Amino acid sequence: MVETYTSTFINNFILIFVAIDPFALIPIFAGITHGLKKNEIKRIYLRATVISFVILFFFSILGHSLLSVMGININSFKIIGGLFLIFIAFEMVFEKRDERRQNLADTALDEVSVISLATFPLAIPLIAGPGSITITMLIAENSGPDIISKMINFFPVTLSVFLAGICMWLSSKLTEIISMSLLSVIQRVFGLLLGALAIEYVISGIKNTFGLS
Repeated sequence: MVETYTSTFINNFILIFVAIDPFALIPIFAGITHGLKKNEIKRIYLRATVISFVILFFFSILGHSLLSVMGININSFKIIGGLFLIFIAFEMVFEKRDERRQNLADTALDEVSVISLATFPLAIPLIAGPGSITITMLIAENSGPDIISKMINFFPVTLSVFLAGICMWLSSKLTEIISMSLLSVIQRVFGLLLGALAIEYVISGIKNTFGLS
């Protein structure tokens, strides 16, 4: 039982951590908050962390019901969700994701107030984006009926959001310690892991849909 929970926790943590990619937030957050006062920076990263957690918690609890209301089978969601995650993995491996995120952050910086940055683009979509929402819903679907199983399955999401908050909090210091080349290597490795796990979701969805063994 303990080994099962441990294995589930590790798999779920890798999935959601890679989707959120807290390390990628370091240069982005440091760039958009450069020159701001410490209390403003604190308000931004705390608000972004809380908002993203609430969003992912919402989809964890009500995601399945939302699919049911829309008449979407979970296996169909696994297939399209897995394909979407494969696209994200492709972007990570070929370093397209950071460029898109940075462009999004630059646009938001020009168009919204400083505090609004906590909601967009930090909380949505950089932390609680389509990838992390998809994975959160898939994780929730694989949870058992008991409360312990649900808590263990959602804990990786909580931990990853918390780590994203830590990365934003320490972004100015981490940019001096962690080189961009190292971040690039880490992201590519994460991209390969995400791609492999995403294919597993696609295969599982296809097998269950067509009754294959």
